[in-house]
Amino acid sequence: MKSKIDARVVKGMIFAGCSFTWGQGLYYYSNLPSLDEPPPDQYDPKMIRETHLKFAERIRYPRLVAQYFDTFELVHPHNGGSNQGAVNWWKDCFNHKLQQSDISYLVFQFTQWERDNFKFEIDGKQFNLPFHACNQEENKKFFLKFLEREKLSLDSWIEQYIRSGFEYVKSFLIDCESYGIKTLVHTWPSEYLRLIDNDPWLKERLIEFEYKGIRYRSIEDLMHPGTMQNKGYNPELTIKWDENEFEITPKDHHPSPSCHKVIAENIITCIQKYKND
Repeated sequence: MKSKIDARVVKGMIFAGCSFTWGQGLYYYSNLPSLDEPPPDQYDPKMIRETHLKFAERIRYPRLVAQYFDTFELVHPHNGGSNQGAVNWWKDCFNHKLQQSDISYLVFQFTQWERDNFKFEIDGKQFNLPFHACNQEENKKFFLKFLEREKLSLDSWIEQYIRSGFEYVKSFLIDCESYGIKTLVHTWPSEYLRLIDNDPWLKERLIEFEYKGIRYRSIEDLMHPGTMQNKGYNPELTIKWDENEFEITPKDHHPSPSCHKVIAENIITCIQKYKND
């Protein structure tokens, strides 16, 4: 095969993240007769059909961005995940399935820091757990014993744990850039903003969100999903409070199609600026 000299090279875009990137809950907007709803804020993969997935893929922000730039997108095929898991997935893809030269942009969405696994050994036992599992009854005494052995307070260990996960993501993005992949980041939890603000390399790659004339620096602040009883502000950006689309809303606090559209528009703006610069 030999293309013409002026043929367009179409490189794909990677969108790495958790359920916010994957598009949890977007399938409710299809109104398909096969839809069933799990308990509030839960996800049951057995209840999700291929038709549901195809609908969600069509309106989630990775598709909207890729469509604007007339290219294709790559997203983790399964729902949920951690920052650490997202990095490991895409590293493995580059080792076995993807060529870095086929990718133009990688947009990384930070998720909750508590999800990253932490390895430690105590009393001859090996542990590899996310933070929230360290507090479970069967693990808590071992974890506290580990902190005591290392002479660490819980607060100081948490700070190390968050920074370690943050640096793990940054290291991966720097590696991607060394292969010519342009990287951008945005964050669901606002906790990461203090780290990003103190890191010039990541700060210049941060995507912020402008909506109704107000600039938000995280998806958490943009959505402000409130509680099961409190709508907060911008309620239309959360599925649970999207009363414009549902008579009885799904009990799901993930981003609505309107929110995905806002995220997409701001990513597009950021990429266009990136290209101009």
